[in-house]
Amino acid sequence: MAHGGAGFARSLVRLGLVDEYRLLIHPVALGSGLGLFSSLARPIDLKPISTIAFPGGAIAKIYRPG
Repeated sequence: MAHGGAGFARSLVRLGLVDEYRLLIHPVALGSGLGLFSSLARPIDLKPISTIAFPGGAIAKIYRPG
């Protein structure tokens, strides 16, 4: 678990220091913001581990690099 802002998270991703991605997706389109994966030099293959759907419409997705 790493606590910090989007810039900190992007640097961890870029350096290959993330063992597992736990993404919480909310059913809302904002139209702007800092993309977590927008600064990658090359694609990262992610293996889906699990998905959890919540009653309010949010979805939790867990991936591991693979």
